[in-house]
Amino acid sequence: MSGSMEIVKASFRHAVRRKWKFALVVLLLGAGVVVLSHAYDLAGTFERIQVVSEQIESEGTEPSEEQVRAMARGAGMFALFSLLNLAFGFCTMLFAFLMPGGIVADERRSGAIMLWAQHPMPLRSFYLQRYAGVQVATLAALAIFGLTGAVAALPPAMASATVPGGVASICLTGMLACAISFAISALGIRRAALIGLLYYLLSGAVAALLQNPVLETSTAAESVRAFLPFVAFPSGVVNDLVAGFGSEVGWDWEATGLTAYHFVLWTGIAWLGLRRLERRPLKL
Repeated sequence: MSGSMEIVKASFRHAVRRKWKFALVVLLLGAGVVVLSHAYDLAGTFERIQVVSEQIESEGTEPSEEQVRAMARGAGMFALFSLLNLAFGFCTMLFAFLMPGGIVADERRSGAIMLWAQHPMPLRSFYLQRYAGVQVATLAALAIFGLTGAVAALPPAMASATVPGGVASICLTGMLACAISFAISALGIRRAALIGLLYYLLSGAVAALLQNPVLETSTAAESVRAFLPFVAFPSGVVNDLVAGFGSEVGWDWEATGLTAYHFVLWTGIAWLGLRRLERRPLKL
């Protein structure tokens, strides 16, 4: 047991040393979101833009020059904040995908995997324990990012239901991204972070496409919607799960089960990949 804990601790320290600079960049982006949201009344600006828009629409008249200037200033500040917030969210996910760092595939390609194969501990156990250390480091960083984002004074359109829900959402999605990247690497595939990120973006694109009203009554679209939660990155499922942190929302056990399923699925894929590599560590 002590040997296993040493591997986990060493992997944790190694992950921190490799990615602390990137983590700092993400943290600074989050700090920028917090500073900008508190320096300017973004929530009030958002509400004023809505009020002016509703007045113009109800009165059916051309907006005054003063209204145009006010809306332009508010829209510009809101666009800047949205861009910074988008960069913070994207870099958080990218950080999580990069954390495993090709831990298996790169060492297989370089031949370093043979050093571990000579140890009495099975390769599966060794790499899974290293992965556990990486996940602990990932969780610690994601919790900091989530707490940083929770301090921001977000407009109603961007605010999560609760602070714990927002932090939990970042932690769960990021840890799953780390699990996916590790599983791809465990299959011996290089550029695991890039492949995982493409999978994440494609899942979001397909989910958005299926929301198109044109496909609302399509039988094929209905079949895909039923199957998609089991194969696509479960961003919506995680959002449904963390909504249960709000006192007015009941806990979604189906979303909880689906989230657990995805963690088990990708951990199982990693286990199968490592089992295959145990038989032939080097690519011949």
